[in-house]
Amino acid sequence: MCADAGADCIGFVVEYPVPVPWNLSREEAKQLLALSPPFVTRAVVTGGSADTVLEIARFLRPHILQLHTDNTIEETAFIARELLLEGIATVRALRVDVATARACGEIEDPIEAAKALQSTGISAILVDAKTDNMPAGTGMSVSWELAGSIRESISVPMILAGGLNPSNVCQAITAVRPYGVDVITGVEQARRIKDSALVREFVRQAKSCFT
Repeated sequence: MCADAGADCIGFVVEYPVPVPWNLSREEAKQLLALSPPFVTRAVVTGGSADTVLEIARFLRPHILQLHTDNTIEETAFIARELLLEGIATVRALRVDVATARACGEIEDPIEAAKALQSTGISAILVDAKTDNMPAGTGMSVSWELAGSIRESISVPMILAGGLNPSNVCQAITAVRPYGVDVITGVEQARRIKDSALVREFVRQAKSCFT
């Protein structure tokens, strides 16, 4: 469905270390990854210790590993370096607390955190929202002004996530000018159930604003 709608990349949440509704086992994910058509990028979204992340990546062999936990700068660099040897790109999530506008992890200033992360060898930074109740998939937005400032402060591509849906994605792209956009809850009719009409409209709106 996502591929038919024109999505450039399809993400699979695999054994995320905090309970989230979309979690797949690596065995389930392997079956789904195999169904992705040619020329559509496959991303595995996971997190945890370096050993766990690398084990999952080597088992599933995605194009991209989206590291969505607050690993240290040193550990992020190690993961990115090891995955590069496997031909897998690393996208590191920079999670921003919507209540405080502080980055999660060892550096609380989001811009300084982004600058530090880009030096680790990752391929892109994904800016996402976090709440006390959900580590991701919150349905809430990071300040677009802050997201734009992060994008301007780094040289690696920045992907925008958090609170995006078909009705606001074009506005977000215009305001932030990200490399790409990421969505999960904004195209669901219920938890874990994607709405095909919302998926198609999200992709249509996003692509119309990137061109």
